[in-house]
Amino acid sequence: MNMPRVFIPDPIHADGVARLSGRFFVDAPAGGQDAAARRLAFAQADAVIVRNLAIDASLMDSCPRLKIIAKHGAGVDNIDVAAATARGIVVANVPGGNADAVAEGTVALMLATLRGVPEAHRLVISGVYSARWRLQYGQLGGRTLGLVGIGNIGARVAKICAQGFRMRVLAYDPGLSEADIQARGAQKIEDLKSLLGASDVVSLHMPMSAASFHLIGAAELRAMRATAILVNTARGPLVDEGALAEALNARRIGGAGLDVFEVEPPSPDNPLLRAPNVVLSPHTAGNTVEAARNLALASAEIVLAVIDGNPPAGFLNPEVWRTRRSSA
Repeated sequence: MNMPRVFIPDPIHADGVARLSGRFFVDAPAGGQDAAARRLAFAQADAVIVRNLAIDASLMDSCPRLKIIAKHGAGVDNIDVAAATARGIVVANVPGGNADAVAEGTVALMLATLRGVPEAHRLVISGVYSARWRLQYGQLGGRTLGLVGIGNIGARVAKICAQGFRMRVLAYDPGLSEADIQARGAQKIEDLKSLLGASDVVSLHMPMSAASFHLIGAAELRAMRATAILVNTARGPLVDEGALAEALNARRIGGAGLDVFEVEPPSPDNPLLRAPNVVLSPHTAGNTVEAARNLALASAEIVLAVIDGNPPAGFLNPEVWRTRRSSA
């Protein structure tokens, strides 16, 4: 009897691969693949575990055996869930699997931006040590944090900043009640621009959707304080990058810390790469050893559950369960 095949196109923690081994043929290429090899691996797969790779309807149509798409993380804007449902494919994710890591990465970007960490580093290695006398930084202590979205990650950021830095925490999240937001450690603000104008640090934690595309544009940046910083560890297209670069260059806001971009990797001519007081990282806020292991094991459990005939944790299209593709 042939074992079912799991394709893992991007690296995951070894413990997740080990959890599947023995029950599945696990195709997890260590050195990458060319396009033809990747297409063949998808076509042969009963299950896939994906990170940021796009899984659209046309790709699904080339995968006649595919029964399970397990997202190694929470955001599924790279997966056409409706198309999967129409084809009887189960889709599940791992909400909160790297929330602690991303929350810590978010606060790290706040501090790095406020305290000019890249500039201070460059001064030391370039031998301009005496320039320290002209440097003055902002601090988080006692300031106001504005969270745009307060889900698993936003709630953790709220706790770190309120308890660790004595910050006042505001949150704009239309999907949550005042009581819900208060329980997550913040004061509910009904209007986005009101939150922007009241905050020293604005941190984005909204999912990507058609409604949230360029949620922060030129008008929203004008609503921010001149000394405020913007931090984005959620999704790049939440921010109009051209408008942000213009605001940074005109010194209309104090700075930005970005872990995500509209196009990844950003093109060499992206104006944010040359903007003042910007701290950039390559979509790595959640990349800790602990988070990688959690996500890999949880993704593996999704595959195991479905193959064993059980609804998985993080089930995103439960309506497909009765008409799902057979695991036989």
